[in-house]
Amino acid sequence: MTLPQIAMPAISATLLISCGMESTERSDLPLPSATVARMFDMPLPKSAHSVYYLQHAGGMQDLEFYLRFDVDPSDIHKAADDLVTWNNGVLGKHLAYPRAPLSATALSTPRIDFQPMPWWDPSSVTTGYYRGSIEAYALQIIVDEGRSRIYLYQND
Repeated sequence: MTLPQIAMPAISATLLISCGMESTERSDLPLPSATVARMFDMPLPKSAHSVYYLQHAGGMQDLEFYLRFDVDPSDIHKAADDLVTWNNGVLGKHLAYPRAPLSATALSTPRIDFQPMPWWDPSSVTTGYYRGSIEAYALQIIVDEGRSRIYLYQND
């Protein structure tokens, strides 16, 4: 069974059914943005390309989602805004997600069992910013303005 997007409320029912089971899905080859948008029911701009992801669920407490995609430079800030708006809607909250310098945050590093993930390299970002929250199911977004790339991380 394919797990729905991590922040979806249906995940609770799926995890209760599959308590103790682990599932990792990923694409280490670029996917079309429309495919990923349907898989995870999330907004991606039409210009999104070079989309990669890894989604992991284990038992009832272990959820991780990594997503990376490139967009046209004119879409990068709106793409981040749309992800924040979407996530707040899914969570039924109004998290602020203020922009912060990359130096002000600890960037998520995938665990060793997810390696290799050559497409996940937010530490290489030199021009950009961070938007995120550490609340469960909230997003951590790294915006790479130099490459017009977005890194998104979500966990429980």
